[in-house]
Amino acid sequence: MIYRRLVNGKAEEKPAGCESFHKHFEVIVAGLGTAGIYAAISAGRNGAQVLGIDRLSAVGGMGTVGYVSGYYYGLGGGLHIKVDEEAEQLAEESFLNTVEPKKYLFENKAKENNVELLLESTVTGVFMEGKTVKGVSVFSKGETLNFSCDILIDATADANVCTIAGCSTRYGRETDGLTRPFTSVRISLRKDGLLARTNHDSGYVNQNDPFQLSQGILHAHRSQLLEEFADPDSRLLFIAPFVGIREGRLIEAEITITARDVIECKQADEPLFYGYSDFDKHGKDHALESEVLQDLYVAANLSTVCFSVPVTLQNLIPKGYKSLLAAGRHLGVDHDTASILRMKRDMQKCGESVGVCAALAARYGVQPTEVPYQEIKKILEETGCLTEEHNKGIWFDDRYRKEKVKWLKCPEKIKAELKTDRPGIAIYSCKLLGDSIVPHLKKWMEENDKMLRTNSALALGLIGDASCLDTLREIVRNRDAFYYKDCRRTNQLRSAIAIYLLGKLGDLEIMPTLREILCDPLEYEKPLYHEITELSYHFNNTKNFNEVYYQIVSQAAMAVIRIMRKHEEVKEEAREILKKAFEDDRHIRNTTAMPPKTYEYESMENIKRYVLSSI
Repeated sequence: MIYRRLVNGKAEEKPAGCESFHKHFEVIVAGLGTAGIYAAISAGRNGAQVLGIDRLSAVGGMGTVGYVSGYYYGLGGGLHIKVDEEAEQLAEESFLNTVEPKKYLFENKAKENNVELLLESTVTGVFMEGKTVKGVSVFSKGETLNFSCDILIDATADANVCTIAGCSTRYGRETDGLTRPFTSVRISLRKDGLLARTNHDSGYVNQNDPFQLSQGILHAHRSQLLEEFADPDSRLLFIAPFVGIREGRLIEAEITITARDVIECKQADEPLFYGYSDFDKHGKDHALESEVLQDLYVAANLSTVCFSVPVTLQNLIPKGYKSLLAAGRHLGVDHDTASILRMKRDMQKCGESVGVCAALAARYGVQPTEVPYQEIKKILEETGCLTEEHNKGIWFDDRYRKEKVKWLKCPEKIKAELKTDRPGIAIYSCKLLGDSIVPHLKKWMEENDKMLRTNSALALGLIGDASCLDTLREIVRNRDAFYYKDCRRTNQLRSAIAIYLLGKLGDLEIMPTLREILCDPLEYEKPLYHEITELSYHFNNTKNFNEVYYQIVSQAAMAVIRIMRKHEEVKEEAREILKKAFEDDRHIRNTTAMPPKTYEYESMENIKRYVLSSI
């Protein structure tokens, strides 16, 4: 047996020697947050003797200590339904909201279901035989204790235990290596006596670096105190001490769910639960995301389309490892899909389903993959964690627009939607149809209807057909300020879409226009940057932030980089453009008046940092 631990962030391995185990548990759950507490209760409920470990003084994670009491998408079902109902009842009787009641309920239900809790404690090492986990070391109350187990569940949300065990992980997006912006939660007392909660995007932070994380939290909390974010009708009570980290390490699982799988509605044979959300990626720097996501999110303007995603046991097992499961947002997904599979309802179901698998594996003395799926399925269906209704498909699912999405195949239906200001489904349908729809799009691009003509050009650009180039260049040269209306938020500017597509196509003729956008000091004086002045959730709901300027400049910079990478002969010209464009802070100051280290300032600062590092 070997013992693995992290020393100054690096893995260290040594023979386990003669260390004795303090106690044996059938299932150990490391991390008792959104997923972990349900993993522990579920495992205990199904007969396992369980140890739950958490570094905080309370369980429940963001739903309790982080003070995020509500839900954003996800599909309700499973054990959390009753907990939510009981918390609501207690809130009406004794509390202002459901946060404190949930702490109380979780601890009681853990005790009722044979779960021993070890709080204010940290897993410091993992005992292993080959790639099979045998136990953990825990630092608790000033001493180190060793516990053996049949199954270990990593529910730390950042794959901390998997990392100690040596599992392969991924971190951040391909361009700059950053994860989703984190959030600082502000709690205020309204005039009607109720509590109000505000989640404010707080920039990017590497939570695995304690110094960077500390600085990030300080700057985030400072931003919450700025006058720009004050609500005159409420009084600030406190800022939640537990910040909302939306993404961290992701395990390299036996099977990884990709954004392409999600968009194509790839089904799974043995799902444990279904996730459901839009690509809730946060962050304004769409230009730094993957092409797969930008094709949907930017080019087709489908940012708020929701997808149901089946999750199987194979997505929750670190590749090549045994007796180790992951429960939480660090499951086996790519960076894009991580923005969908992180919703509280779904992570609660993730924890519940993993707890069932672990308990049954421990009961039979086998690996979780050897437990008959039908037995797991029966338990999950009984609690409502897994239902066929959760396999919803693709939807616009909000008050602004509620309809099931079906990709179009009929040219006439596509043409009808391309004539509107909500052409997203038609545009992405054209991408899926490919060459077969190109003759129709070329014909429609010659018609007098401007909406049909420009939208047909966007569709051709997304397919990769060069016949759209003249129209796309015209859109950009005219600085077209129109934005689409497909979604309730994050709608895209026609000019920004055209710039993205021109960069993707590697168009050399747009380079002089991109130079003008990025380098001409008079560019900011153009009308489009000042026409959209009122805050609108459809397009921009951030005060002191010029969304139009930001999207045009960020997409223009990335377009230059893409063109440079496709055409070696313009590399020096492209480098010269980008160096001149970001030789000072002009683009930052044209975007926002907010001070350094605020999320608004950092949004353009991050574009600048990435561009300069790329040349």
